[in-house]
Amino acid sequence: MAVATMSDLTYIGRQSIYDANDDVFGYELLYRNSEQNWADITDDNHATAELLSNVFTSIGLDTLVGNKRAFVNMPREFLLGNYPLPEIKQQLVIEILEHVQPDADVLAALKKLKQQGYTLALDDYVFEQHLEPFLEIADIIKIDIMASGMNGMAERVVELQAYNVELLAEKVETAEEAQVCRDLGFKYFQGYYFSRPKIVSGKKITGNQLATMQLMSELNRADVTTEELAALIQQDIAISYKLLRYVNSAMYSFNREIESIRDAIVVLGMKALVKLVNMVAIGSMGEINDEAYRTAMFRARMCEAMAQEAGHKTDAPTYFLVGLFSNLDALLGVPMPDVLDMLPLADEIKQALLDHTGGYGETLATVIAYEQDDFDNLDSGELDPQQIVDCYIKAIAWADGVSDLVA
Repeated sequence: MAVATMSDLTYIGRQSIYDANDDVFGYELLYRNSEQNWADITDDNHATAELLSNVFTSIGLDTLVGNKRAFVNMPREFLLGNYPLPEIKQQLVIEILEHVQPDADVLAALKKLKQQGYTLALDDYVFEQHLEPFLEIADIIKIDIMASGMNGMAERVVELQAYNVELLAEKVETAEEAQVCRDLGFKYFQGYYFSRPKIVSGKKITGNQLATMQLMSELNRADVTTEELAALIQQDIAISYKLLRYVNSAMYSFNREIESIRDAIVVLGMKALVKLVNMVAIGSMGEINDEAYRTAMFRARMCEAMAQEAGHKTDAPTYFLVGLFSNLDALLGVPMPDVLDMLPLADEIKQALLDHTGGYGETLATVIAYEQDDFDNLDSGELDPQQIVDCYIKAIAWADGVSDLVA
């Protein structure tokens, strides 16, 4: 799916925003633009116009955020009504950019937008007196905890309690930071802590997780036969049920019902079924975080899509597996080397998961860099930037649908 104008490459990404229960509340939609590379934004009006145009005409809001909130940066000219705003007042969160000043025209425009039903978020609030008029109007205050620092944050939060606002912590990098912010009264959290392993010293995986890992170990043997595959899957009733439910869903739309595991092997083939069972098995490991699982699905699909775009179609299932397994340490809370000790994977796959090296690893590194808006480490490799954008859009749409169905 193309997301570029005739003359420019448009990068659209998203960052998850979580509520206090660690569920996704919404996504901030991000924009980058360049003909040659991943350049910084130089024109806020152009960036917002391009972002909105592509979200609503090329990609679709539902693909990017589903039924969640869409946070979009709005520069002064958009706030004043000189550019049209989408009429999705219950879903759109208008972010007031940090360099917009609270002059009379802006404040009047914001009051009008709020009366129309839009939600207003003040981006990168820095506790300066001249910005206080925004506090009377905004619904959400976003605070960059990395830039502001946590020293004295409690006192600052108390000051904000005088206003009818909800607090959103930005740049939350660890679960510990998220917990401190919860304790201070923050309601929403934005950052990459879900995709980072929360390793607990001495933690052992549960019996259910061990059984699932043993199943996956057998499934991914190079010499597994059709009969062995069917027998292995049928040993686990929950996985068998989820597998058949998925195969009979709209994701496949076969013209008849698939009633057995053996039937599924026949219609899908061995490679496709092993790929699917790996997905279902990871989603059946007990108390795993939904967003961490969605991240694994996203990485798997984007790695696979990039391999297909680069002409490595026969090897695409292995790229999928690398992406899928790349978040097992975050899902299980166990170091990746310990996870890999339980799986009979080829050395190049283990190398990719541990060091992000080799063909598989370099693709995985690109996917993670794109996922985390890390342009300093984004290497297009065999693909041009537009192809990577297309793979990203395919991956997030697929991952969101699969995660809701399989997990």
